[in-house]
Formats: sequence, structure tokens, C-alpha cells
Amino acid sequence: MTTEPTESATVESVIDSIKSQKLSKENAEKLLILIELLPQILSELNNPDYDEIFGYRINTNEKPHVNVPVRNEILLKYLAADKYDLELAKKRIINCLNWRNKFQPLHAAFEEKFDSELNELGVITNFNNTGANLKIITWNLYGNLKNPKKIFEKFGGNSIKELPGSQFLRWRIGLMEKSLQLVDFTDPKNNKIGQIHDYNNISMFKIDPGQKQSTKEIIEIFGSNYPELLSTKFFINVPLIMGWVFTFFKTIRIINEETLKKFQVLNNGNLTEFLPSNELPKSYGGSSGKSIFDLDISNSIKLNDYGEIILKKIGDDEIEHNNDDVE
Repeated sequence: MTTEPTESATVESVIDSIKSQKLSKENAEKLLILIELLPQILSELNNPDYDEIFGYRINTNEKPHVNVPVRNEILLKYLAADKYDLELAKKRIINCLNWRNKFQPLHAAFEEKFDSELNELGVITNFNNTGANLKIITWNLYGNLKNPKKIFEKFGGNSIKELPGSQFLRWRIGLMEKSLQLVDFTDPKNNKIGQIHDYNNISMFKIDPGQKQSTKEIIEIFGSNYPELLSTKFFINVPLIMGWVFTFFKTIRIINEETLKKFQVLNNGNLTEFLPSNELPKSYGGSSGKSIFDLDISNSIKLNDYGEIILKKIGDDEIEHNNDDVE
């Protein structure tokens, strides 16, 4: 693997492209090498034509639809996640692109139809007057789960191709992908998202086995494929008896220490210490007369241009595959 940047770009140009943070010269050199490794990375993929992450094209500068500053910021997240180890970052990106090609998260977010019960389990909010990287938040309202057997069974979907994962898993990944369309990767105050897990009305003694499996899968998928995107994860209305769960996370080491530091565990649902009171529903300590579902913007989120191109290509491939089967 190349260990020195070439003369085709400069460290200074890479530093200038990064707006989300102040990048040292040493780390900029590594990012430059990673950018120059993109042709090699793409050549090693299961599908070398699949070059999309979060709806953005991850390819060389001269290719159409490459937003260079955003591409650099996304690559930097993968590099930082492995403490600027180039070999590990390269491997992570290859694995991520292969996973996206197989799982099709944009398809899950913008094309697939799920059981209506899932509308009660999660929302995306956009707060105007809040701290850095808490503007965009995904909420998981697990207490509203009524039919776990159906929700956590394998998803058949409305696609010609068989899609991996349970209905819940695909819906949850889709919720994440939608939220990332609202992130500005070049803005240090809005280049990450918050997550809120509300445990109100949840009994630890009635957790469905499918839910346990999906939770494990989500933790692994998010850890591998969505690096450096979480600002804070709130666990609210957590019964005291469930405190052992968070100790358990530390013990099994399925979640790294850096992520665990971002956890906020509350035995109540009052979030006014962290989010604007006038925008929060009363059920979360605020003064707004709106419910959390009134604040949901998930159905109005639009996919960016290159993401739309990828979805069209997936659709065209499905039609071609179907025609081949018919013949």
C-alpha cells in the first residue's frame, strides 16, 4: 500500500477541504493517501461500480457527481474511527461499500414499505435552537411495540431481489439513512446526529428474542458502517432494574469505549437539560403542546442527487434480472 502522498494533490488542499475540524498536517497526509487509494479500494469491491456512502459518490475528483469536500469529510470519519490507521481504514471502507451494495440501505430508506406499526416506533426531529450536533435526532420509542413476532421476522419486502435482514432492521437502517440526508458533513455543529432511546412502558422480562437479535445486529452494523456520526445517545425512562444492561455493554465489549462515553442514561424522560424546552413536547419536560409524532419530519426528507441515481440503477438492475428470469 502507498505510504507517501503523490504530487497529484497537496496536503494543503486537503486541509483546506476539511471544514468540520482543524486537521493536523500528519493526519491530512494520511487522508490524502486514502483519497489516492480510492481506485484501488473500488477495484477490490465485490461490485466495483458501487461507490456510494450516505447517498454521496465516493470516487476520484474527476468523476461526475463527486462532491469533493463532502467525500473528504466522509473518508475522514472512517480514518478517524480507526485512529488514522490507513490499512484499517481501507479495510473498513471496503467492507462498508460491500455491505451497502448487499444491504441496499438507501432502498430501505426511500423505497420499501413497512408494517404501519413501525410508524409508532421511531421519528426524526430537527431542533432549531440546540447545542452542537443535536439538531438532528432519531428517536426509538420501543414502548410502542405491540407485535414483535411480525416486526422482527425476516423482511420479504416489495423488491424483486431477496433483501437481507428483518423488517425492523431494514426500517431502522432506513431511519438512520434518512437522518443523514439532513447532516452537513462540512459543518462542525451539524456533522453528527443524536439518538434517543425511550424505554417508557418496556418490561425487561418481555423482550422478544427477535428484538434481542436485531439489537445485536444494529449495534454491529452501526459500529462498522456509520463511524464518527453519533454525538450523544440518550437512554431515557430507564428502569433502575435495567441499569445492569449498560454495565453489560462494557463487559462484552461489543461497543467501544469512545462510543460508551457518548451514552447518557436517565431514569426519567426530562430532556430540557439538553434540548430546547419550547420545542420539546410536555412528555419530555418541555412546554410545547405538540407530540413527538407532530415533530416527525421523516416522511418529508429527500434523497440527494447521487443517491437518486443509485436507486434508479438498483431499480433498472431488478427489472433486467426479472426479464432474464422470464426468458
